[in-house]
Amino acid sequence: MKDILVLYARDQETMNNSKGKIRFVLELLIVCVLSLLFIMIGNRTCGYIPGGAGETDVESAKVIKLVDIREEIIEGLQNTVIVFQAEMLTGDEKGQVLEMEQIINDVTIDKPNPVEVKDRILVSNTDLMGNATEDAQWYYLQQDRIPGMLCLAAIFLILLLIIGKLKGLTTIISLAFTGAAVFCVYIPAILSGKDVYLTTIIITIYIIFSSLILLNGFNKKTLCAIVGNIGGILATGVLAFVVNYALKITGMVNEDYVFLAAIGDDSSIDLRAIVWSGIMIGSLGAIMDVSMSIASAMQELAVEMKDRTFKRMVSSGMNIGRDAIGTMTITLILAYAGSSIASILLFTLNNRNLLILMNFEMIVVEVIQAIVGSLGILLAVPITVLFAGATFNKNKKAPGQFD
Repeated sequence: MKDILVLYARDQETMNNSKGKIRFVLELLIVCVLSLLFIMIGNRTCGYIPGGAGETDVESAKVIKLVDIREEIIEGLQNTVIVFQAEMLTGDEKGQVLEMEQIINDVTIDKPNPVEVKDRILVSNTDLMGNATEDAQWYYLQQDRIPGMLCLAAIFLILLLIIGKLKGLTTIISLAFTGAAVFCVYIPAILSGKDVYLTTIIITIYIIFSSLILLNGFNKKTLCAIVGNIGGILATGVLAFVVNYALKITGMVNEDYVFLAAIGDDSSIDLRAIVWSGIMIGSLGAIMDVSMSIASAMQELAVEMKDRTFKRMVSSGMNIGRDAIGTMTITLILAYAGSSIASILLFTLNNRNLLILMNFEMIVVEVIQAIVGSLGILLAVPITVLFAGATFNKNKKAPGQFD
């Protein structure tokens, strides 16, 4: 009789696991379908079509032979002209070997590396205005780095699948949808003149829901992480908005923002809103990480803690959260500092006066991003802990029966 009961218990456990897997797959499919609809409808609603001179006349080629290197004076400037032969890899002339030129201006600082045999490069037969050159002469534009980036991405994805297994697969799917939402909906929406604040809020909420559900399924742990994440990111948004106005941020942070302001068409871009949006998007990943970590820890506490109560769980959760706060805050600050280290070095080199240096808008915005993002992390911890403590103590079940 005892053996029968053991076998029955094992069958029940297998059935529960099977049901859990089926439920997870169904949730995955539902989120994928809804994400596709969101991206397709969002992209069509934006209606933005990118343009640019000569874009269709850029092709990829592979250098197979160096023909000549000579010095020429072009428009009064000394130039090095490298003549080479390259096989066209794309376009109407794919497979043909054509003679091309690379012109290196010896005066400029940002000189490209001279082409070498086996280099993959981008070439064009149009000038800066998009007009075809005489005799359809092809010129070197820049290195074609896409194959190298694809190789690096492939290594990352393969390792992610090997180490993460099913979690790695869902991570890849989540990354794909997040990237598509940013580049197919978020960017086109802003460039087409949509409200930056509303667009950022919609994209942020979409990323929170889709990513967390794809990675962990829809359960109490995910719900706690979503609530904590939304609470932290909303606090970040409010603080960033207030601080931007209090410090009178204009949005002229660097030359990229200046170029955006000089677009000169009907879709005028609010640069102050772009700064705010950058803070939101930049801090989202760190807040998501902290919220998910705290929610997962709170679930484990609920399973393992004897005589668990709301007060005990909140106390333990806050102890765990304090450790997460320290590392994630440092991570966020270092990420912002690292992304602009060249500009900081340049400003420091040319401006010895610390008072002037710390009032450059670019430096001020970096400080705002780091501090406000860290405040979002700080606030996400207690929100997640309190909600998880209430959720996992509501209608107490046996350990592990929370989903």
